[in-house]
Amino acid sequence: MGQFFGSIYCWFEDFFGLELANYLWGLSSPAQQDVMFIGIGMSMLIISLFVAVLYYYIIDHPRLGNFWAWLAFLAGNSLINFLVGWQWVLKDYYDGLMIRISAVNGKPESLPIDGGNILAFGVTNAILSALAFFFLSMIIKWKSTNVSHVPF
Repeated sequence: MGQFFGSIYCWFEDFFGLELANYLWGLSSPAQQDVMFIGIGMSMLIISLFVAVLYYYIIDHPRLGNFWAWLAFLAGNSLINFLVGWQWVLKDYYDGLMIRISAVNGKPESLPIDGGNILAFGVTNAILSALAFFFLSMIIKWKSTNVSHVPF
């Protein structure tokens, strides 16, 4: 599962940085050796599925049967997933887990990851959640009573 999500997120590794990608793979820090892409990717997928089910089956109102309403749900999904991805990684940053052992003196030193890299990862999570929401919409929309024709 980590390989699946990691390979998808790493399409954007030039955007959020190779050092952060290595950290999320669990390769660059002795303080964090797990593949973080699994948790972040699964939460992104679950949130996107929940928002799609909310739109197509729970709310399912005729007034929301237009492209703009669907776009609002997509934007809300992206915003939520931006915050989740950003805060998930930012927590490790503030907890001081983004360290490595120096090859020169053997002491811990900070990884060259800053707030911009972490913010870019949140944007990456938002983009991938928008794609997930779109594909989930195409899969589950058919049994909706009122909005099965949205977005197409």
